[in-house]
Amino acid sequence: MENKKVEKVIEELKKYAEKTLHAKKYENSLTAIEVGAKILYKYNQIYKDDEFEHFLLEISNLLINKGEMKEKSEKIVVFYDGFGLDTRGLALIFLKAIAELNYKLIYVTKKESINTQPTIKKLLSGYQVTYEYIRDSNRINRIKELNNVFLKYNPTDAFLYTTPYDVSAITVFNAFKGKITRYQIDLTDHAFWLGINAFDYCISLRDLGATIEYNYRKIPKENIIFLPYYAYIDKNEPFQGFPFDSEGKKVIFSGGALYKTLGDTENKYYKIVDHILENNVDTVFLYAGDGDNSQLLLLQKKFNNRVFHISERKDLYQVMLHSTLYLNTYPMFGGLMMHYAVSAHKIPITLKHNHDADGLLFKQDQIKIEYEDIETLENDVDKLLNDKNYLKSREDLLLNSEITEEKFKKELNNLILNQKTNYLIKLDYVDTNDFRKEFMSRFRGIDDISKSFGKKDLVLFKNFWRYFLINLKNKLK
Repeated sequence: MENKKVEKVIEELKKYAEKTLHAKKYENSLTAIEVGAKILYKYNQIYKDDEFEHFLLEISNLLINKGEMKEKSEKIVVFYDGFGLDTRGLALIFLKAIAELNYKLIYVTKKESINTQPTIKKLLSGYQVTYEYIRDSNRINRIKELNNVFLKYNPTDAFLYTTPYDVSAITVFNAFKGKITRYQIDLTDHAFWLGINAFDYCISLRDLGATIEYNYRKIPKENIIFLPYYAYIDKNEPFQGFPFDSEGKKVIFSGGALYKTLGDTENKYYKIVDHILENNVDTVFLYAGDGDNSQLLLLQKKFNNRVFHISERKDLYQVMLHSTLYLNTYPMFGGLMMHYAVSAHKIPITLKHNHDADGLLFKQDQIKIEYEDIETLENDVDKLLNDKNYLKSREDLLLNSEITEEKFKKELNNLILNQKTNYLIKLDYVDTNDFRKEFMSRFRGIDDISKSFGKKDLVLFKNFWRYFLINLKNKLK
């Protein structure tokens, strides 16, 4: 039933996007494509949409002035960051490496981020870095401003790091095929995204991402480059303490957006937490992250003063250091949190969910962090919590399980100079059907569809007023 609802609104948006494109109402067309992409990302039953991509190519050809791209004697690298965050995500490690490699770096992000990136500004200080900020006015203006950046600096290379529905940036990147070497960082490798024509090389961060790129998005093997990543951690960030007295307690830490723990009909994640607390009286469970906390509240009621919930904090590394184990989320894993745990020398206990978390760490199958079933996991956690020597032996396996900062920088340089790295990719077919079914089970039909129609999309109101009103009604509730 949900399938038909989604298909209906996507078809309506496509007809509208095509009609307004031919009428030269490009803002309307781009808005319809963006809203459609947001719905497909939330629903996550397909990995690409050729019709939306075709419309974006047409708009690129109609709107973009490519100018004269001249031969250059130096490498000028544009890094477009559609998120504009500071330490969260992967922008910082790419920016830091590009700057330290002494390339001339043009960092482009949204205007709202001017005063919200102290760490990036600090780490890039003293290097050849120019900041360009794009105003969040409308999609056409964003296209013009980003295009002007390309024409102004005449780059040799450009990185696309953005949301799955950034129609403005994708329109510009589409246009510079054959003019600039374009790289897309596949941050959202597990889900739908727009931009299949916006790059020459897709940077895959793990084998599973490469597999989806090749088998589902139909990206040619020669255009996929594997580059593992590390988590940037400010190890000097002071510890803010626990919201409880941890003296004599073993802290089980977990974190991330809470939706990652929901959608499993058996509620396995919360069963694991229940087992740990029930069978290990000296343990306390701490969760850091926002979202639907209804299951956490049930645990708090059962285990008085042993289950705590906090918002995401800057001192997550210190929280890891002061914890005994890290419990990964399920059914959706937390990739960066796994890296945080390994950096803090803490075991990221992970219940295996098909192949979803494959390839996030080196020698992942050898470091014994993944479990095929809940019983094996629970028994092993009990042993880890009650045998210090066993715990240490397992922690020792984590050594050298992630790429170092220096190695990452070296491989990124290889990528920019030669369009390759020294890491081989595995392109074995992986069936993602079960994974996508869980997205479908979490999808709340017309309510989730309507959430994709926001204030910035009001040019669609005349034709899609029903979805705007449902969204408004739900917000008022």
